[in-house]
Amino acid sequence: MSSSTRFPLARGGPTLFRNRYLILALAILAVTLYRLWYSTQLELVGDEAYYWLWSRRLDLAYLDKGPVIAWFIAAGTALFGQTPFGIRFFAVILSTATGIGIFLLARRLFSDRVGFWTLLLAGLAPMFAVGSILMTIDTALICFWTFAALAFWWAKDSTRLFPWIVTGLLVGLSTLSKYTGAMELISFALFCLWFAPSRKQLLNGRFLLLLLVVGLCLVPVIYWNWQHQWPTLRFLTHRGALDEKAHIRPLDVLTFVGGQAGVISPVVFIALMVVLFWPSLKTADDNGQSRFLLSLFLPLFLLYFFLSFQKASQANWPAAAYVGGFIFLAAKWDLLMQRVRWARWLAVAGLAVALIETVGLQETRWLNLPPGKDPLDRARGASDLAAQVSALETGSGPKVVIANAYMTAALLSFYLPGQPDVYMPLSSAPYNQLILWPTYRDVHPHDDAIFVSETNRVPNSLREDFPSIQPAKLLTVTQDGRTIRKLYAFVCRRVDHKDIETSLNRE
Repeated sequence: MSSSTRFPLARGGPTLFRNRYLILALAILAVTLYRLWYSTQLELVGDEAYYWLWSRRLDLAYLDKGPVIAWFIAAGTALFGQTPFGIRFFAVILSTATGIGIFLLARRLFSDRVGFWTLLLAGLAPMFAVGSILMTIDTALICFWTFAALAFWWAKDSTRLFPWIVTGLLVGLSTLSKYTGAMELISFALFCLWFAPSRKQLLNGRFLLLLLVVGLCLVPVIYWNWQHQWPTLRFLTHRGALDEKAHIRPLDVLTFVGGQAGVISPVVFIALMVVLFWPSLKTADDNGQSRFLLSLFLPLFLLYFFLSFQKASQANWPAAAYVGGFIFLAAKWDLLMQRVRWARWLAVAGLAVALIETVGLQETRWLNLPPGKDPLDRARGASDLAAQVSALETGSGPKVVIANAYMTAALLSFYLPGQPDVYMPLSSAPYNQLILWPTYRDVHPHDDAIFVSETNRVPNSLREDFPSIQPAKLLTVTQDGRTIRKLYAFVCRRVDHKDIETSLNRE
């Protein structure tokens, strides 16, 4: 059956529906324009502000990631200013490109119909919907991962070197977005081992060329780490709890699985598990389509699944795996709907639940959830916090701000007047990029400071530098009359005022 007859909008419809690609393009354009508008309605989340700091200090690499996200933010802010829209502009563009790439890959592997349903799945999945607006590393990773998969499917049947070079460049950009992008090389190798006609690609030098191109892309990252005594390796080991004694935490595994169900929608996740473990549900696989999609999905998903026995991974970490997972689900479920009636109703239910979740995430204030329970609270209150800290600066005199958390420091840096550098207390290990940059000791060795913290406690490194630290002032962060969170602010002075008074009295 040709792809043109399998596209759902083309079945017996009026003449207008025959222009299915034009309709699809207009729908994608409308969604893109909505996302560009909506990106201006939320304040920055901590991750975005953190990566914005990177864009102000462009470098070959950073502590835990490559430089790609900093490049995109620097380009966006150069075009549209140091604003949330400038930071998020390329997030929306990359997400639109990802949707197009997913459709093209599904269409190339199966049909227009599967491409349409896959695009719908990706567009309604809460994780992908949120990622389409916020400028995070997963946005760039998933885009380059998708087009690398499309390029590899082209390269595997080609005798030319150019498709392999293109694939290598895309995997390189994916890895420079987030280091888990390199897992796609394992996916490609697994497919070649699993699918006999492509096994020769591992031995004829083309796959080696692919690896060489990716390696060349990573040379700047390796050089940067060599310059800084390899902090990335220490960070990633700590992040995955691999520096802790081996243990098994069953609850963390359940947390990981539950998190996956939440971020892609519970019914969709269950449906994906069903088709994964339904061996009799086979698609036409003359060219290894199913094995290719499983090779894209399983290595990355299983990596984080097994790591969750040590420590629960964050729900978004396996995000790129769902590029293959969604196409696999759409292709298999399309067959299942032809066999059993309940499959169609479950598909409708799954898409409806995903739609409700995604629409609900657009505005949550009406739920009036407690502080910390509303998922959009991450994108609220930063400007109010900055206004309170700025007022405290004016009233007490210090012009240096220090925060106990790197996201708080980044948000304050963005929203404080003049967008100044905000620092962190010195720590024993560089678990965020701010520690690797010049500290307040380097830049402001004699200046008083305001310390902002989530807890009513001052670290020892600050007590060493500031003999006089006033009792905490409670900062209640609100938006639209609703409390978002509470923090503490300490005025820290280099000279103890009591010592000054004693000295004056002696004179």
